[in-house]
Amino acid sequence: MKIALIGTGAMGCIFGAALARSGAELVCLDRNPAVVAALQEQGIRLRGVLGEQVVAVRATTDPAQLGQVDMALVLVDAAATAAAAEVARACLGEDGFALSLQNGIGNLEALVAALGASRVLAGITYNSGTGEGPARSWHTHLGLTTMGEATGNLTPRLQALAERFRAQGMAVELTSRVESAIWSKFVHNCAINPVSALTGLRPAQIMQTAAARALMEHVIDEILQVVQALGISLPEADPRAEILAHCRERMNQPSMLQHLRAGRPTEIGALNEALLERAAPLGLSLPYNHAVVLAIRALEAAATLAPVHD
Repeated sequence: MKIALIGTGAMGCIFGAALARSGAELVCLDRNPAVVAALQEQGIRLRGVLGEQVVAVRATTDPAQLGQVDMALVLVDAAATAAAAEVARACLGEDGFALSLQNGIGNLEALVAALGASRVLAGITYNSGTGEGPARSWHTHLGLTTMGEATGNLTPRLQALAERFRAQGMAVELTSRVESAIWSKFVHNCAINPVSALTGLRPAQIMQTAAARALMEHVIDEILQVVQALGISLPEADPRAEILAHCRERMNQPSMLQHLRAGRPTEIGALNEALLERAAPLGLSLPYNHAVVLAIRALEAAATLAPVHD
């Protein structure tokens, strides 16, 4: 099986390496020549919950050099999903398909628009990783990954892909309601990620800090208003309790905090900003979510300004 990895950040390295270890031929696409050089010269280098690993791969900055592949693993930031979908459409063989394990809403829809629902798998993962430089990742938490077909069918290819990941020590469950699973992760990320990014606190530290926890609870209140108004059925009986329990257990750096610290754009557009877009036609006001979006956007802009020397 030949797989194109589109997006070689921390999570791309973790899941791409797992597929390569399973026997797949992995070719990586990244627009940064330094990342491609590191991948070609050193391979994907991982440390963390599954031990230290070095996985040899091919890599390129040119989508045309991917050749024809059987699967495209899409793990770019949400703002790049439409472009990644076009890359996938160009490189996938006749029976090829894409898998997205990205954060946020809109990614599944973008891939379906480009490829058709019958060629798209999607899901969520509660694995955590921290980038440690080009082609290097620290796998900080071994969590559950949930995957499903966009059509809702439990197909042989879905089962086979799950077995590849399981054989490499990763927990995977399959679902016929992948959109519900995506919204569950979306709710978690909207609640936790911007509060962590704004305060510099990790999830467990948010729970230990009264002001940060209060801010997160207000954000959760508004998120659940939108979920209820849209009639979305989440898999959790008590989403708030699940979010708080999740926070208590985790000392990872959420991706939004990592991106801000690296001076990179965040995924706020596919998270709380997307939530505001869904709320507007419903006539719902989300002042706390609006405030955190403005604050994150201001910090993104600040990272592009020239330093001021007093």
